[in-house]
Amino acid sequence: MGIMDRGFAALDYLKQLQEEEKKFLIRINLNYKLEPLESGDWLIGTGKKQGIYRLIWFCDLETKVEYRFVTNLSNEFSNEEVGELYRQRWRIELFWKFLKMHLKLDQLISKSVNGIEIQLYSCLIVYLMLQLIEIPEIWGCSLLDKLRYLQACVSQEFSYVHWIDRILNNRPFRLHMVY
Repeated sequence: MGIMDRGFAALDYLKQLQEEEKKFLIRINLNYKLEPLESGDWLIGTGKKQGIYRLIWFCDLETKVEYRFVTNLSNEFSNEEVGELYRQRWRIELFWKFLKMHLKLDQLISKSVNGIEIQLYSCLIVYLMLQLIEIPEIWGCSLLDKLRYLQACVSQEFSYVHWIDRILNNRPFRLHMVY
């Protein structure tokens, strides 16, 4: 199931998803022409691009912003459940923002699902390692400081087994500075 924002809401794309029998939930712009049908669905758009979809809308009372969603999910999903699905999409956006800002995951190396998963897991593992490791105060305490410290240590070690053993047993490294 695809849960997407307005950038994907072209009526041609909705029609394509519908023809391919793919489930979707998409936020649409407020300027789409809407016409209610007796079935409870809505005719959305005009001309060749129009289609019949389930329309759900909410209004955020605090911000007074109206949200319109188009979906081909059956009525087994209540309007509230559909709204919650869309809210969960926002959590994914925040997760990507975290990955980009804090873990510098600006580019995906692979386009395959497996490659992307490997890159994500690797990134998260490094993040967790950096959270757990303690380094000498002189190096600083930010994640970047920890990463720089580890890079300096790794560059002096030939054996990753000994390097990991030092980290796990909390034994400090003696760095040989080259000028």
